[in-house]
Amino acid sequence: MSGSRRGTRPGIAVAALALALTACSAGTGASGGGAPKQLVPADQALRRMDALLDESLADVQPALRYWDDNPDAVEQYSKGLDEHSLGYADADRRRHIMTRIAPAKYDTLLDMVERGWKAKGYTVTRSAANPPGSTASAPDGAGVGIAFHPSGLIEITAHVSPVPVVHGPFGTPTPVPTMSNGNPDDVPKYDDPFWSN
Repeated sequence: MSGSRRGTRPGIAVAALALALTACSAGTGASGGGAPKQLVPADQALRRMDALLDESLADVQPALRYWDDNPDAVEQYSKGLDEHSLGYADADRRRHIMTRIAPAKYDTLLDMVERGWKAKGYTVTRSAANPPGSTASAPDGAGVGIAFHPSGLIEITAHVSPVPVVHGPFGTPTPVPTMSNGNPDDVPKYDDPFWSN
């Protein structure tokens, strides 16, 4: 999983979330015109992403079932004719919510998630899209967002940048739940008396 993007994800929604999270951490790399921030070591970036994911669900009750994808790091390149490596990568990690959330409860879940982010001093932006979503920018430049996809998939994505450009910065990927066709098993399947109705 590490170092690659699977084509099975709902592309437009994931791309929009990635853009929002990148905007949350603007200026962290060398392309912002100012001095680049110091690279975050991979182990520190992983701990930060895990903390962002945990903080996102800390105020959610009843608790949700989920699984975490392997962390990923994507090398960043300049734009334009003189495309070259910027010397850093953007890291992210996704948490797949496996509890079925009824669309009527989306705003309730967002309210709980955003309450936790705001308590940490994060700047929060809720999307007006349908289905909705929300992103948050932390004072240290890290970002986190939650996206509801029309297919029913729900993902929380944590983002840290810049991290070093190295092969397999987070070690060997661990096995993740898959369906019989090999795609990730990330379709919510567990009913909850509160969230699923």
